Amino acid sequence: MANYVLTLALKTELWQEHILEKRLNIARMIYNSCLSEILKRHRKMINSSEYKEISNLDKKEQSKRYKELDKKYSISKFELNKYVKPMTQKFNMKSLLIKVIILLERKN
Repeated sequence: MANYVLTLALKTELWQEHILEKRLNIARMIYNSCLSEILKRHRKMINSSEYKEISNLDKKEQSKRYKELDKKYSISKFELNKYVKPMTQKFNMKSLLIKVIILLERKN
């Protein structure tokens, strides 16, 4: 299946460009903050002794234990949602919350 991208120039006033620039900058900062937080949690989980012990188990048990660790270290879409929600409310960008989480999921 082929993907195509259509790029259209926006005809905007200067004040509209400023608003877009500010919102995109806020979105970038929230995205980077989320990415940093989830990577910090992931590193903490990987460095735990529990995580290192899991490699000796069979595949089915490993999967179960990995899910438990994800829950323990708050590595999930819903936990990230709790982290981002106050930021999006501060900037009144609720729809951005969904987009940031979707972007983070696509990266993984």
